Amino acid sequence: MTPAPGLRLRREVDQALLELRTVRPDDDETIQLVNDGLHGALAYTAALGETCQIAAAVEAVREAERHLDGHEPGRACAALQQAQECLTGKSTRRYWSSGTDALRTNSAAT
Repeated sequence: MTPAPGLRLRREVDQALLELRTVRPDDDETIQLVNDGLHGALAYTAALGETCQIAAAVEAVREAERHLDGHEPGRACAALQQAQECLTGKSTRRYWSSGTDALRTNSAAT
């Protein structure tokens, strides 16, 4: 069985989101490590010829890299969440359900 395209990129996006959860905009070392990991995953994806198969996710990760270069981890996280949605096929964004106070996760897979 062949793994889905972008598996390495998906793992790196997941890891980046975890690491960026509490990073400060002036934490150059962490931001650079996250950016390096994303860049490596993009290179790996290209080497496997998967870039065109997951183009929307690749573009979202490139956008995240630009935000990390600009020391904007919050915006990078938003772009990475978009990439994650493209790679998993489900939304990880949270929304308030109308008529209730319950916070729910919007997911196409559930």
